[in-house]
Amino acid sequence: MPSCDDIAAAWLSSTEFAGDNAAVGLLSRAISPQDYDIKRDSLPVSAAADPATASAILELLQRGQVPTLAAIETLIVQNDMRAEAERIERLGRRAQRSIDDFGRVLAKLTDEYWIAHGTGPTRRDILLSEPVFNLIHDRVGTIAPTAVKHLWLIERAQRAGWIAYNAAPRSLCAGRRFHAARYGNRVSLRPVNTLGTLVATYLRDQIAEQGRPPRWSVMAYELRDDRGRRVFNDTADARAQQQWLTIAEWMALEDGNPVPGPRGVRALTRKGRDRRA
Repeated sequence: MPSCDDIAAAWLSSTEFAGDNAAVGLLSRAISPQDYDIKRDSLPVSAAADPATASAILELLQRGQVPTLAAIETLIVQNDMRAEAERIERLGRRAQRSIDDFGRVLAKLTDEYWIAHGTGPTRRDILLSEPVFNLIHDRVGTIAPTAVKHLWLIERAQRAGWIAYNAAPRSLCAGRRFHAARYGNRVSLRPVNTLGTLVATYLRDQIAEQGRPPRWSVMAYELRDDRGRRVFNDTADARAQQQWLTIAEWMALEDGNPVPGPRGVRALTRKGRDRRA
């Protein structure tokens, strides 16, 4: 009857470990642990017939580890989780290519939720809504509901300017691009962070010059980007965009009047340091 070393060597003869005495020794300890006075379940030779198991055995040998049943099972689970994470990451990159389509849907649904409930939806509410889930299926592919959050759609849409939020629960709201979309190129198309900084700068300068915050109508009329385009279409538009500007903390309200918010102040401080550097 062949020894466990012979069995191990025979199986490894068709692998990269052919003739590797160290690998043979490790596999022997798994096949017949009792020969080494080790109390654990033996690795049946037939286990290598399963491709996933065979791959795990070779990976453990590559690491210099004994391919016990427990180690094999743990590694297979880890590899499956890693493969799924990599798949979701690839799907996330695919989602990024359609982020404007996702952003429009997320912003529209979020705005409708605010109108109906007076607060924002949870991320789960919005990501698992039928329109969003159908769009994921069409543009990304099949993905389990529990894995949708790993597409980072909320974060990607926020960076693209479609939605805004802060650390507070249910703060999710429609963002700059949702409001600006109805006006086309009549209003500024600059990135959301650029516009947030522009709003904070204008408010700071107006308070410094006038001793008080500007009226909404004045801000809507005067505030323009570096290309001379209005930031807001009119006073009503400025009032509507107050929501995302305050939630994103570019702006704050004092007695109903706009002043630079915490994020706006930080941006202005950084600009000041950069100029002095």
